[in-house]
Amino acid sequence: MSRLLGFGVVAVMIACVAGCGMSVPGMGRSGGSYKPDSVMSIQFAGDLSGAKVGQSVTYETEASGQKSSNTVKVVGQEGDNTWIEQWMDAGSMSYGYLFSIGKDKKINKAWSAAKGDKAWTAIKVTEPPKAGDAPAGEQPKAKIVESDEKKSVAAGEFASHKVETTVNVQGKDYASTAWYSKDAPKLYIGAGHGGLVAMEGSGSKTWLAAKSEDAKPTMELPTAK
Repeated sequence: MSRLLGFGVVAVMIACVAGCGMSVPGMGRSGGSYKPDSVMSIQFAGDLSGAKVGQSVTYETEASGQKSSNTVKVVGQEGDNTWIEQWMDAGSMSYGYLFSIGKDKKINKAWSAAKGDKAWTAIKVTEPPKAGDAPAGEQPKAKIVESDEKKSVAAGEFASHKVETTVNVQGKDYASTAWYSKDAPKLYIGAGHGGLVAMEGSGSKTWLAAKSEDAKPTMELPTAK
């Protein structure tokens, strides 16, 4: 099960998008001034172990003929909390989050902003439903094949660990391939073999477009006032 959570999570996400009628976050919606008013405490999917202030990654995604980008930046440290900006841009809609994330890897405070806003707006942090609140259902079954190879993306060429995953959801197989590298920050999605370099499956492609070590906050942090 731990291997499913570590590597198969990508395939599960793709399966849900393809089989459950879900859209890729930030895609297929209109309203350029949109910004979220709440966030779940477990929403941040990155791994902050080894993260440093100034690190950033940008991923680009193509799915169903649409393009989007997702940028994650480490913009500050306050005691045991790490400040993370996450910006989604789908063309017709662009918005961002500011998270304060504790050692427990959960979001304890959050803000949001639409593109062009001059300040962050505080939003509600909610807890996910408890396990007993909904039927557990049958757990997806995963078949995983691993190998090593070099993977070239817009951000460069990476010595990568390739993970091919097939997940069976409600009797249908969904396949995905993901590449991870020790040279890629784990800010977006991370696994035991490093940060995500690229992933493909069910008509969707995501790749590391850029990374840097000198990112700055987009706006003044709330605690700096």
